[in-house]
Amino acid sequence: MHDVRRNIKYYVTGNVGILLLTWFLYAIGNAMTMPYFSIYLKMLGANAVDIGLTYSISMIVQLIAIIPGGYLTDTLGRRSSIVIGTWLITVMSFLMVIAPNWQLLAIFYALNMAASFYQPALLAILMDSLPQERYASGILITSILPQIPWLVLPPVSGFLIDKYGLFGIRLAYLISSIISVVVAIIRQFTIKETLGNRIGRITFREILRSYNQLISIANLPGDLLMIYVSALMISIAIMPINTLLPIYVIYKLGLNTVYWGYLVSISYAVYVMIGIFLTFYVDRYRSKLFALGTMISAVGSAMGLIENIYSVVGYLLMLQVGVQLVITAIQSELGGRIGVNRRGGYGMSLLIVFQLIGQTIGSYLTGEFYRINTESLFLIPLILSLGLMIIYLSAIRHNISNER
Repeated sequence: MHDVRRNIKYYVTGNVGILLLTWFLYAIGNAMTMPYFSIYLKMLGANAVDIGLTYSISMIVQLIAIIPGGYLTDTLGRRSSIVIGTWLITVMSFLMVIAPNWQLLAIFYALNMAASFYQPALLAILMDSLPQERYASGILITSILPQIPWLVLPPVSGFLIDKYGLFGIRLAYLISSIISVVVAIIRQFTIKETLGNRIGRITFREILRSYNQLISIANLPGDLLMIYVSALMISIAIMPINTLLPIYVIYKLGLNTVYWGYLVSISYAVYVMIGIFLTFYVDRYRSKLFALGTMISAVGSAMGLIENIYSVVGYLLMLQVGVQLVITAIQSELGGRIGVNRRGGYGMSLLIVFQLIGQTIGSYLTGEFYRINTESLFLIPLILSLGLMIIYLSAIRHNISNER
């Protein structure tokens, strides 16, 4: 019992505990809005290509903002970056509630994504606040436990939309915005800085110079570059779920928004249970997470090709679990390789850059290929998961050759 309490304290106290709490609160709003953002756009007049482009453009905007965000993380500090970004997101969230057409909704969404420039600060402060031997479990716990609201809330928004239409989805976004205010207040008064050598004053010229880090991509060691490329590929693979899967289920398979909400909740319930179970083993078997994640993603994507509700649930669940394992493996590997003073810009910012490039490509490809064939929702992640398995096996073979 003493060992259990000692282990739990790493995840529920200090900065890690604050991140866990605020991510949980954010998940309440996200669970009510994210499964229906594509529906929100469609209700305001967007088509499949418009939806794909909205996601792609938003990712590009976030990509532009993330690079100086990593620089600010290592200079202005983790805390200041997080507080400023959280308040900006709160403002954008309220604007999304009142968007009169899909074009303005897309603009507000893009600005909301730009306000997420502080993501490197979140990842950096999480790593700073955990002992290295707890990286994998810490990442997994802070990714899994905050998803608990997804177990019950998607059907609530589905009911609101089914009963009240456009007003119902605006109401869901209003609730999410109010929660964002609470998160901003908590973070402002509780987050503790972990970076000692901060630079209090930042100039616009220095912010522009932060884009020079893109040049460093060409000079990355081969094995480190492969880690970032893997992050790009897995980010492409997850985008069909994040963009057009709700459209596929509701408008092709004929499920109403309430039942779609139930399916999302069921998949997340299993996802959370699996994640909690894996938490006890990920630190011990960290080197195996990448291979396990790619295999689960491939199997789930193949299931989706059956094209019925049950196979879609399996696809949604297994791809989420597989992707989370791959991302956990990647983040914990980078956390162990990159020092505290470079985690924001060189480490986590560069990781998010590759992820956003992948999400941008994935959003665009999903919209274009969906117009041609709806099976592309499952073929895209299947092909990429198999590609990642080949990369993993090639890396193992290369390491064995070097040892000889």
